[in-house]
Amino acid sequence: MNILSIIRNLLLSLFLVYYSQGSFYPSGSIISQGALVLILCISGIFFFKTLLLNHPKSLFFKTWTFLLILNVIGFVFTGDHSNPHHFSMFKGILVCSLTFYPFYHLSKKGIFRTEHLKWFFIILLPITIIQYFFTSTQILSEQLNDNTDVVNNLSYSFVSLIPFVFLFNRNKIISSLLMLILIFFIIQGAKRGAFIAGIIGLLLFIYYQLRTVAYKNKLNGYIILIISISGLTYFGYEFIISNEFLTYRILKLFNSDGSSGRNIIYANIFESWYDSHNFYNILFGFGFAASLRLSGTGNFAHNDWLELLSNFGLLGVFVYSVLIFSVLRYLFKNYLYVDSKLLLITILLIWLLTSAVSMFYTSMSGYLTSIFLAYLFGAKEKLLGFKL
Repeated sequence: MNILSIIRNLLLSLFLVYYSQGSFYPSGSIISQGALVLILCISGIFFFKTLLLNHPKSLFFKTWTFLLILNVIGFVFTGDHSNPHHFSMFKGILVCSLTFYPFYHLSKKGIFRTEHLKWFFIILLPITIIQYFFTSTQILSEQLNDNTDVVNNLSYSFVSLIPFVFLFNRNKIISSLLMLILIFFIIQGAKRGAFIAGIIGLLLFIYYQLRTVAYKNKLNGYIILIISISGLTYFGYEFIISNEFLTYRILKLFNSDGSSGRNIIYANIFESWYDSHNFYNILFGFGFAASLRLSGTGNFAHNDWLELLSNFGLLGVFVYSVLIFSVLRYLFKNYLYVDSKLLLITILLIWLLTSAVSMFYTSMSGYLTSIFLAYLFGAKEKLLGFKL
C-alpha cells in the first residue's frame, strides 16, 4: 500500500470519526476537533499540491478554487473573527470546499475509485441513521411541550447520500432497498427542501435504473427492475401519506406564513443590497457573513445565491453562476457515458435545489457532494457502470 492509499483511507476514516460525534462520543471533544484539524490540514496540503501540478485545469476546478479563495479573503479581511457565527460559517466553507482537492488528486492518480465510494457509503449510512435518532431524541428532550413531531435537519445528509446509491446499480434490488432507506429518513425528517430534493433524486434514480439495464439477460433485468421500482414507489408513497406532519408542513407552503421566515430574510437581504446606493456594495457586497446583519432576523440567508449577493455582491453571484455553468459544460463532454451523465445531473439538481432553499457551499454536510464531484472531475475511470 503506497502513501496515497494510506492518505485516502485516513481521510475517509477521519470523516467517519468526525461525523460520529454526539452519538458515539461527546460532541466538541478533542477527538472530533482533532479529526477536523487533520482533515483540513491534509486537504490544505493537497490544495496547494494540485495548484502547483503542471496539468490543464478545468473551468470547474478554476472556479471552485476562486470561490474558495474569495471566501478566505472575505473572512480574513471582513469577517468578525470573534463572532462564533462567522467562524462556524467559515468552518463549513473550508470543510465543503477544501475536501475537493485531496479526492480530486487521488482520483487523478487512480487511487480513489468507485469501490471506495461504495465502502464509505456502507459505513456512513448506519452512522447517519444513528445520528438521526440521536438528534431527534435531543430535539424532543429540549421541547417544552409533549409534541412528538420533529423537524430534523439531518434529512439533508440523507439527500446528499442519494448519488452513492447509483453506484450499486449492478444489483438493482439492493440499490432500490438503499434508496428506500434514504427516502424514509428524508420523509421522517420533515424538511420540505430536503423532501423535494429527495423526490427529484428518486425520480432520476428510477430513470437511471431504466436506462442502465444490461443488454445481457435484458428480460430478467427488466422483471427485477419493475419489481424493485414498484416496491420502491409503493413504500415511498405509504411513507409520505402516513406522515401527517410533513403533509401539514408542505400545505403550509401555500400560506403566507409557510416559508419559516425565509420570505422576510430573502426580501430584507435583496432590498438591502439593491437599495444600498453604493456601487462598491452592489459589485462586491457587504463583507463576510453580512447576511446576519442584512436579514433583519440575525440569521444567514438560507440561500447560497443571496448569501453570496450579500457577502460578495454581483462578483459572488457571477462566480457561482460560472461554477454551475462549468458542470453543465462538462456534462456535454463526449467521453462521459450515460450512467455518468445521469449521476452528475442528479448531483447538480440536488445541489441547485439545496442552494435555493438551504445551504451548500457553507454547509458541513456539503463534503459528501464535494467528494463525489472530485471523483467525477478527476477520475481516470470515466465509466462508472458499463457502456450502454
